[in-house]
Amino acid sequence: MSKVFKRNILFIITLVLTFLVSIILPLISYINPALLDNLQVENAKADISNYSIDSGESVSLAGEWEFYWDKHIVSNGLPNEKPDLFVEIPSTWTDYKLNGNKLSNGGIASYKLTAKNINSVKPLLVSVQNLPGECQVFIDGKSVFSNRSVPGTTDNGRAIVETYASPVELDDSLKEHEIVIEVTCELSSGLTSMPVLSTYNDYQKSEMQSIAIRYILIGIVAFFIVGAIGLAIVHKNFDDQKWLVLLCAVFIFRMLISNEGYMVSHSFFMDINYEIMVSLIYVSTYIIKLCMLMYLVNVLSLKVGNAVLTVISVLFLICAFVPYFIYDYIYIANSYMWLQSIAYFFDIYMIYKLAGSVTKKKKYAVLYLVFYCITAAAIVIDNLYLYGYVASSVSSFMPLACCLFIGLVLFVHITDTFSFYKKAQTAAELEKELGDINMTLMLSQIQPHFLYNALNTIKYLIKKDPKTAESAIVKFSSYLRANMDSLTQKEPIPLKKELEHAKNYIDIELLRFGNRLNVEYEIDCCDFSVPPLTIQPIVENAIKHGVNQKPEGGTVKLITREDENNFFIIVEDDGVGFDLSEEKNDGRSHVGFKNIKKRLKVMFNAQTSIKSTVGEGTTVTITIPKENTK
Repeated sequence: MSKVFKRNILFIITLVLTFLVSIILPLISYINPALLDNLQVENAKADISNYSIDSGESVSLAGEWEFYWDKHIVSNGLPNEKPDLFVEIPSTWTDYKLNGNKLSNGGIASYKLTAKNINSVKPLLVSVQNLPGECQVFIDGKSVFSNRSVPGTTDNGRAIVETYASPVELDDSLKEHEIVIEVTCELSSGLTSMPVLSTYNDYQKSEMQSIAIRYILIGIVAFFIVGAIGLAIVHKNFDDQKWLVLLCAVFIFRMLISNEGYMVSHSFFMDINYEIMVSLIYVSTYIIKLCMLMYLVNVLSLKVGNAVLTVISVLFLICAFVPYFIYDYIYIANSYMWLQSIAYFFDIYMIYKLAGSVTKKKKYAVLYLVFYCITAAAIVIDNLYLYGYVASSVSSFMPLACCLFIGLVLFVHITDTFSFYKKAQTAAELEKELGDINMTLMLSQIQPHFLYNALNTIKYLIKKDPKTAESAIVKFSSYLRANMDSLTQKEPIPLKKELEHAKNYIDIELLRFGNRLNVEYEIDCCDFSVPPLTIQPIVENAIKHGVNQKPEGGTVKLITREDENNFFIIVEDDGVGFDLSEEKNDGRSHVGFKNIKKRLKVMFNAQTSIKSTVGEGTTVTITIPKENTK
């Protein structure tokens, strides 16, 4: 596959995934529950006649409400107060102007609408979930819901962190009912969450389900942390697992401090104002993304430079902290929505990198890409949800997506662990077999006729050329020692050492055959290891059963090469060759060659191939993947 084609495929994958995420998010952003329910509040009036609230339907009260700036019209006894503006809910009041001036972050305000034709005999309330500031809801002047405060109960002037719900039964004699929401904010700005009208039982059921789901996920991820630490201990590899453990820990922290989680855990965090917690929610969200990035960079060996990681980290810190340091000068809710685009560009970058891993066919790259896209989309949707742009029904989307991503990571590691132990068990079973193979191979090399011929050659040289005889004895001794050492050598040996053993054998044969044997060396690389007795037996076959069968003799070439992914060992001869399709009882060391092939496969997952043509010669090629030689 050409590089240009790979780049085109990579571009197409990135474009398609980015398009899907880009289309889905805006659609969800503008689909308010009120639109789905065919209800839209207009001129602060809502007709509820089409809803059967007692049967379990809830009504999202999105639309145009009366707005009263800097006053609580029920608590302060202002029933006849005229509205300052009409505003859309959900929204931030910093989007609006009063007397030509934009409203600032922080402050108090009231929202009011009139609802008619509410068909219900059960106790009702209007709830507002996930509002950063504090709110109190009234139906016909009766307090029915208070978010993070109990009426009349304060702690040093600050509302304590609780949710108060006291449903009311509506007066049947009234056709219209007044709903008022009083909001108090220090850092945020207004009613940015969706008010929902429902029965008290349905509200409680939904609340308990959300809390249960959140804490079940916390328990699951806590179990994942234990599993990740256990896997790190087993593999003695903490580089990948440390980011997984940190990801799990930050995820749990975020679940504890956001919305339903904080309703239970607030006392553990000393009842810190939830508006401050919202900042920590954003901080933890960005840390989750950074942990995902660092984990994927490590596990998939993504080429992301330190400079890029530093820039991303700094940008994320800016996104998380800066709005709260300068909230007096900017409109914090809107600024967060703009800052989301920075994280979104980061998601596109990560999709591009992960798509590159897919084109390179890296293990599990497809799963990582799919689950990262799901998680990234869920995080953006959750941020939109925090400001009321999406329905409350997606509040569990982000926790579930993150939990799925973490679960995928653990599944990958557990699968690899089982594979690791399976290979270890196979290796243990093969260890004895390899010992037998080594013994068989060694014995096959120390054949009586070779010993006899070598000794006769040395005997002849002692009389004719004593110095050459002495050198031959040294080489013959080294040859025998290497064969004996292979009996106990279980680990691979450097290629240089194996080449030295083969050369000792070749030099002895050169003394025997003289001009009938020519040996050429093309050693381009030797910085890797091979099993002992790998090359010498192949060279011996090339000499004994190849060039030696020709009256005029021939040439044997010993070659080593490498490319980007593999090392190659090649032994060529221009001998008599043979027909690969026929099995001949020609005395060749076929058992020895099969043993060599098997050892290479077991130790390095190497491939060994033979090409031979009758009358032209034989070529044996060993291909060893570089990643298996580390």
